[in-house]
Amino acid sequence: MSLVLTRIQNIRSNSNLDKYEYRPSRYGALDAFIQQSNDPTGILTPELKEKARTSIGNILETPVINYDKDITISDKRTLTIDDSENTSKMFQISFTTYAFGFTIAPAMYMNNEISIQKDFETKLMKYIYKLAQKLDQDALVKLAASKTHVIKNPLLYDKAGNTINAKWTERENIFGDLDPIMAANDFFGQLHIVGDAGVESIMRKLAQHGLYNDVNKQNEFGDKIVHLTNNMALGTNKYAQGYAINSGSLGFMTRFERDCLLGTVSGDGHEWGIATLPLLNIPCGTYFYDSVGDYNAIAGDATADMTRTRKEHYGFAVDIAFLTPYNSNAETLASPIIGFNISSENAHYAVPVQQVPVQQVVAPSTPTE
Repeated sequence: MSLVLTRIQNIRSNSNLDKYEYRPSRYGALDAFIQQSNDPTGILTPELKEKARTSIGNILETPVINYDKDITISDKRTLTIDDSENTSKMFQISFTTYAFGFTIAPAMYMNNEISIQKDFETKLMKYIYKLAQKLDQDALVKLAASKTHVIKNPLLYDKAGNTINAKWTERENIFGDLDPIMAANDFFGQLHIVGDAGVESIMRKLAQHGLYNDVNKQNEFGDKIVHLTNNMALGTNKYAQGYAINSGSLGFMTRFERDCLLGTVSGDGHEWGIATLPLLNIPCGTYFYDSVGDYNAIAGDATADMTRTRKEHYGFAVDIAFLTPYNSNAETLASPIIGFNISSENAHYAVPVQQVPVQQVVAPSTPTE
């Protein structure tokens, strides 16, 4: 080997070649729950959110009143007035724990091309991306379980499976028609749309028919808040699918372990706290401690000498509840969430131009005199 090659073979440079190994996606269902949780006219009150935050170890309940289906309006004045008592109950709120963690051994970065900060950030973000995906998937499950069984007026659409099923030829009308369909169920608020890539595709094409085009299609979708997700499994023979949700109908609450709320620091170096997660912008409980041990097997030969070294341990955990409005009888009372989809059957963007062969016409010959 030449001297030049010997000198330059170990020269290295940092790069962003791995920038797409971990990358964010679209978490529209999660975003819809978080956004509507901050609606002052929504289903959550500041009192309930504050009690949820510190409710670990207890059962969190809230009082609700059932719909009274037996009331009537009389056509006569009566001497006595009958009772009309409401039926109330305590509704229990369920939380799910989401947790992850990783470690850092500071000494291993002394002879490592990767800095300790880059390694920490990559470890944290890969879990945040996974957490976001899991939360978005769970939010979609909640929407599916809470969609309305009652669709009083589906207009001209099929409503099999408690879902508005639009044909491909109806794709330009469905988003505008969701408003009167919801209004027929007595929901008149602004609509939030949680949808997949097919929803985005159709809305982009509708946007091409703007104010000064041949047909103005802006009213079909322009008054809606759209949340796109990549975590909705595409149904068979479906081009687009999603949910329409009346504004202020979703709730997202967090709670934390007691030592995180207290900000505990133990005598042996264990620490608890609460931090806001990047990307998600939601609070999460934190837990930290360090240890000393034989960690020579962390990275093979690169850490073979680390037979007694320090390791940092980072833990993250939060309890989350996804909430939709209480419904005392889902079979007879409409929900403010409607599922919809658009069929891909007979779908095409344009009809191919067919070339028809031109037949040559021979002019009749002129008789010769």
